[in-house]
Formats: sequence, structure tokens, C-alpha cells
Amino acid sequence: MLFGEGINYILMIDLQNITVQFTQKKKVVTAVKNVSISIEAGDIFGIVGYSGAGKSTLVRVINLLQKPSFGSVEVAGKDLLKLSPSQLRAERKKIGMIFQHFNLMASRTISQNVDFPLAGSGLSKEDRQKKVENLLDLVGILDKKDAYPEQLSGGQKQRVAIARALANDPKILLCDEATSALDPKTTLSVLELLREINQKLNITIVLITHEMQVVKEICNKVAVMENGSVIEKGNTIDIFDQPKEALTQDFIRTALHVEQAEASIFENNPEDSIYELKFSGQSSSEPVIIELFKRFSLTANILYGNIEYIQNVALGTLLVKFDHEPNFLEVKSYLSGEHVKISKLETRQVNQVGEELK
Repeated sequence: MLFGEGINYILMIDLQNITVQFTQKKKVVTAVKNVSISIEAGDIFGIVGYSGAGKSTLVRVINLLQKPSFGSVEVAGKDLLKLSPSQLRAERKKIGMIFQHFNLMASRTISQNVDFPLAGSGLSKEDRQKKVENLLDLVGILDKKDAYPEQLSGGQKQRVAIARALANDPKILLCDEATSALDPKTTLSVLELLREINQKLNITIVLITHEMQVVKEICNKVAVMENGSVIEKGNTIDIFDQPKEALTQDFIRTALHVEQAEASIFENNPEDSIYELKFSGQSSSEPVIIELFKRFSLTANILYGNIEYIQNVALGTLLVKFDHEPNFLEVKSYLSGEHVKISKLETRQVNQVGEELK
């Protein structure tokens, strides 16, 4: 892809050793600690973490709405920290941004809201109107062009905000908790719209969220933040399949609906041995349960089952209770050869999870 001055940039965003510090009540607070993230052109990159993890501060570093205390910020090959104020303003126009609460102007119509960033663009009134209508058509609310924000639903308002963010033909779209104020069904429709925009316009999207469910839906890469640091990052399918950090595992179990199922099972079977089987790729369609019976005379009572598709790869989870205690090492060795992971959920884990969910 060609960006800027005819140079082929593979990396659209390159943050290296970013640290952001504030002084509060004479104390230095470090919101972001030595974070490095590289985002390729065309990525939908998720940054996930709980409130206070530093993810929103980090995303504001990308367009220098938040200047880092230390580190480097390159966007499309340009070092933003070395630009003059006028050069930085020009580069910021190439970076759209949408927020949780839409930030629409209540006294302006939908068309006027989308048209607002085009002031000073040099386009004629007719060209601006045509562009606004094309953008509203792209996000699916052209019929609302003469309405006011108060007449729209939350999902429609966010579509207006997306159209406005696209007005200056940005290379990057930053989404800071863009679906947090929406119900689950509307969230899915907005995420699908963002996916379409990424594919149709080849815009790089950075999506800040506290929900791994959102990452699961559309992101091809993800970074997990905790206490200002990135604790894990990589391709979404790899992170979901083999999460290394405890926080990442918790996020994923929630996103895959395993945690809630565990709580119910644990409550009803406090003394039983429960096993978790995790499948990925081709292994998710193999008759593993039948083979366990044939090879080890193990009858499995399936207490919970789920298959999700992430980046077109199937990830499956089974929670089972066997009719007798298996030879765990033998079963584990066999399942490993079938690309299936097995783990035993101890009673201690059962009680702990149950208490956490109360």
C-alpha cells in the first residue's frame, strides 16, 4: 500500500517504549509503562484491559492528543514528535476517532454533524454535500440526514460518529470504547460496520475495549493491558488458543462463555472431578469423545459445550465428567496428539470461581 510521499509503509503505527506520566498531588503517576506496539496497515488491532489499565491513554498517544513522557511515535513512517504544530494538525486529519458517548452536536442535523470536519477542506458546497451523503449511505443512515441526534438511537448515533470520523478520508480510525454504551445486538451491528469499513476503505482500525467479546468479533490482533503495561500481544487466534497470562485467560473464559457455565456446574457438582477439553482448528470436528471410550473405556458426561469461530478458525470447549477417574497422563498424551488440551478443574478452583461470581 502507498501512503504519504509514495513510500510503501508496512507499519501504519509504531509505538516504541512509550511511557506516560502525570503529576497528581505532588506524586508522579505512571499511566503507561514502557509499551511497544506495532500495527500494520489494514489491521483491526484490539487493545483490551480493565478500567485504569492505561489503554485509553495509550490510544491518545497515537495522534498525540496525549504526548508521551518517553518513547517514539511513528504513523505512516512519520515521527509525529518531530513535526511542527501545523504539520501535526495535517497528520491528525488522517486519524479519525470515535468515542463511547458519540460527541455529536445536538443543535446540528446529522448531515451538519458529518459535514463539520470538512470546513476548510477546499471542497465546494455541492461536493461537501455529496460526500456527506455518500458517508451516511456507507454507514446505513442516509434516510436520517435531516434528523437531529436526539431523534436517533444509540447505534444510529454511533454510525453518525463513524461517518464524521471518515469525513477527511483518514488512514486510521481510533475507537475508544466505541460500543460500551450499546446493547449487545447493536454492538454486533456496529462491529460489523467497522469490519466492512476496514475491508472497503482499507482503513487501519485500533479498537480500545474492556470486553474480549468485542475483540473476538472483529480484531485480527490484540494486546492485553494491565496496570499500564502490555502483558500479552499477538494474533487474536493465537491469544485465544494459548493465552499465557492469568488476566488474558480470565478475559477469554468470559468471552467464550465458559466462566458462567463453570459457575453453574461447580455449584451443582461441588465434589465431582470436572475436566476441561479445549479444541482448535481441525481437532474441533474430530470424534474425540468416542475415541476416549474406545481407547480408555471412559464415558464422558458432557456438562457444557461451545464452539466459536475466530478469524475463521474453530475454537471449542467441553466441560465433562467421566464415569471413573482416568489415567490422566495417558489420556493427556493421547489428546495432545489429537491437538486437544485437557486440564482438571480442582475443587479448590471450583470454590474460588464460584465465590468470585457471587
